[in-house]
Amino acid sequence: MLLYLFFFMVYLSSSYFLVSQGFIDLLQFALILISWTNLLFGLWIIVFSCIVWGNDRVFPFSPIVLTLLRMGGVFLLSTLVAIIENLVTDGVVVS
Repeated sequence: MLLYLFFFMVYLSSSYFLVSQGFIDLLQFALILISWTNLLFGLWIIVFSCIVWGNDRVFPFSPIVLTLLRMGGVFLLSTLVAIIENLVTDGVVVS
């Protein structure tokens, strides 16, 4: 999550400073790669938590809730990046 937040902050700061399009493309690729890795890792944790729940009859509440919160945070940040990128490239149209 910290690595994703770092790239998110660098992406936001790149809108204030003059950077090349290649750097922005690299940042977007890193954000997509880290977000998919984070979401798939979270899914893996949830699946194995359910397996533990089935075997031990103990519901791992904390790992599942914290994983869902982390996955939700990554999803919200990636949605925010998509909205910012859409605003930067297409602008706002009022009709």
